[in-house]
Amino acid sequence: MFQSLTSLLADNPAQLYTGMAVSDIDGDGFDECIVAAFGGRNLVLKWGGDAFFDVAIPPLSDDHSPCMGVATADADGDGREEIYIGNGESATDRLLAWRHGQWTDLLLGLRQPGQSSQSILSYDRFGMGRYGFLVAHEGGPFRYYEIFSNDRVEDLAPVLGLARIAGGRSLVAGRILDDGLQIYAGNEGIANMLFVANDRGQFEERAALHGLADSIGMARGVALLDANFDGQMDVVCVNRVGQHRLFVQGSQHTFIDSTPESWSEPSNARSIVVADFDNDGFEEIFVQNHGEPNRLFAWRDNDWRRIDCGAALEPDGFGVGAVVADFNGDGMLELLLGHGETFPQPLSLFGSVKNDNHWLRVCPRTGAGAPARGAIVTLLCWGGREQIRLIDCGSGYLCQSEAVAHFGLGLETTVKQVTVKWMDGTILTIENPAVNQVHRIAYPNQER
Repeated sequence: MFQSLTSLLADNPAQLYTGMAVSDIDGDGFDECIVAAFGGRNLVLKWGGDAFFDVAIPPLSDDHSPCMGVATADADGDGREEIYIGNGESATDRLLAWRHGQWTDLLLGLRQPGQSSQSILSYDRFGMGRYGFLVAHEGGPFRYYEIFSNDRVEDLAPVLGLARIAGGRSLVAGRILDDGLQIYAGNEGIANMLFVANDRGQFEERAALHGLADSIGMARGVALLDANFDGQMDVVCVNRVGQHRLFVQGSQHTFIDSTPESWSEPSNARSIVVADFDNDGFEEIFVQNHGEPNRLFAWRDNDWRRIDCGAALEPDGFGVGAVVADFNGDGMLELLLGHGETFPQPLSLFGSVKNDNHWLRVCPRTGAGAPARGAIVTLLCWGGREQIRLIDCGSGYLCQSEAVAHFGLGLETTVKQVTVKWMDGTILTIENPAVNQVHRIAYPNQER
């Protein structure tokens, strides 16, 4: 499947890499990738036309902090995404906002050292285009930060019912049950959690009720996908120890462990990425492992089967974080892999072997013009087949991929319609969208 593009990384030191996030960091309209390092130098990788270059400036470069998870979102509603960087036990987290021509830390030590931050999730609980950041901690309570007037930041987790103590490792949000977004947390040492908002705006934990608790309690990466193509989101969870899980949604939002036989062999998993790398119209599932070969699963002959990773096998890779994006704008996704935790290693970059398959990409925006993370995009082909994508709020383990709905189309040259549903329920349908193009979709009603 994959061929190596690592030679395109002009700045690629061997470090203990951790989280990554894809966003327009420098405000020029094109995405970069911030790559965090534990005790090393953070990078901001920018595509320069023939290679990726590090354009990080202080405090983003941050040469010494024990950085962990990273996520971005427009937390103040100004149209530009803020950057949340979680740190290990010896340092406080950072919430960086662009102020007066420089990045300014708004958190100012609100989270004291002593707990290791893990994955970060952006979440728009009102559907108004202003996001908060949910932070998972190793052995401590979840925290949820929002920005108020005068750049005041508050942790609202206790009043929202999110301050649950858990072995927080990974976070993902999506339309798991029904309308709105629910939050799924992969934990280590305790069962996984599903947070569902009630009619008062507070969150209740319902994982066991819906069959998503997972008794293994060794989760690392989690992801959402429509695994059986019935229009409902299913949950995949990879565990550091023990069998990986595919929870398929049935009637009344009850999930059944439907793990394929091809997944039965455990692996020392870290991150998981779900994306259509070869543009055949079906997503693949990439599992990044630590100290052993990576794995790739694809829909073949009406089942999820393990297929050849190609160059991305990396049998000697100490995998930690993974993100996906079309950095060079050619309509095919690139896979960026970070390594570390136990041994410094450079980054790796991979892309699928070129083919004649077609594609379509959709970028919904908020009313302020920022990425509408959490929006649902549905593509309908003329033959009746439907594909669903979630604009990423935070994915896998420690990382956040591009805020784009990427659809492979196979040999199809036309699409019947694309529908975007924003967090507040606003819906826009585009008839006969052009293929092999990027569609940037403005929020349809600016008077909010």
